[in-house]
Amino acid sequence: MPAPLYYLTSRDYARHTGGYVYNSRLVEALTQQTGRLETLLVETGFPSVPEVERQHLAERLATAPAGTRLVTDHIHLCDLLETIRDSGMPVVAIFHHALAIEHAGEHLGGRDAEWRDLRHREAAALAHAALVLATSQESRRYLQAEYQVDPDRILVRVPGNAPAVRTPVGRPGRVPNLLSVGAVIARKRYDILLQVASEIRDLDWRWRIAGDPDRDPALFAALEKKAVDLGLGHRLAFLGAVPDAELETLWRDSDLLLAASDYEGYGMAIAEALRHGVPVVTPASGAVSGWASVGVIEAPADDPQAMAALVRPLLVDRPRLAALADDAFTFGQTLPSWEKTFEGIGAWIGAHLKP
Repeated sequence: MPAPLYYLTSRDYARHTGGYVYNSRLVEALTQQTGRLETLLVETGFPSVPEVERQHLAERLATAPAGTRLVTDHIHLCDLLETIRDSGMPVVAIFHHALAIEHAGEHLGGRDAEWRDLRHREAAALAHAALVLATSQESRRYLQAEYQVDPDRILVRVPGNAPAVRTPVGRPGRVPNLLSVGAVIARKRYDILLQVASEIRDLDWRWRIAGDPDRDPALFAALEKKAVDLGLGHRLAFLGAVPDAELETLWRDSDLLLAASDYEGYGMAIAEALRHGVPVVTPASGAVSGWASVGVIEAPADDPQAMAALVRPLLVDRPRLAALADDAFTFGQTLPSWEKTFEGIGAWIGAHLKP
């Protein structure tokens, strides 16, 4: 009988994120392929697991059957390394992108004590992982270059895609609908997007931003104020974290996706746009430039004026926008399904982590 698998996660892992979707789909695949996956759930994972929950987790791990393997997001491995190490279980770490990028301001040039501490903890966690599941070739490159992870321990499986209904982009006789998707955090650079909106205020458009505002409340408040100060409040709306059904409605009503992230471990919102046939304007941030080659216009980073200059002709030339949408949809259909993404993943773990 195959050795059991545990999947460790937290109840407060943000649900409206690409990481949550990816991990959930992975769990579904492993459950189907192995039939022996059990979820270990801690109540609080962010910003750190409380001591009492660590003790309960340690007790649970200590009573696991012999040969049990553990799958978890590398975020949890960084936080719970000592507890997991003491259990003696081999670990598969899911790596979306580095904590050093997400939290300590690497993308802003930060190299302070917090950044160094994160780098140290992240390096230790990834060194402990028996296997690392990376979401892009860029993530593989980062793991090797920044943390010297042996390439033989890394498997790249890019995020999959659900079937999508094509969006009728560029419909005549209506105001263009612009969309941005992603949590309101510094890395997503919504400050840049507000400047882009200001640069094209002379044109007709409506802009919706769908993303969790609670990850950085101070930043969200500053962005809302900036939108008002720029005179955009009646045309640009922060919708917060929206349910899947509402997000699907937004996709079907959008003409252009705009993103300005400093770094993406993959770029799931961009993939979703292309699957719907919605063109994209975005900087070449992290993994995006490595796979999103069609239906995407690459904008210079940190340059809202240049980005606005790329958006403007798409809003005034509907045939040009429609042609880009055709390219986006054609390319989007070549992106893998979730079933294809995780095909054989259980066998890979079993072959490399034998009890």
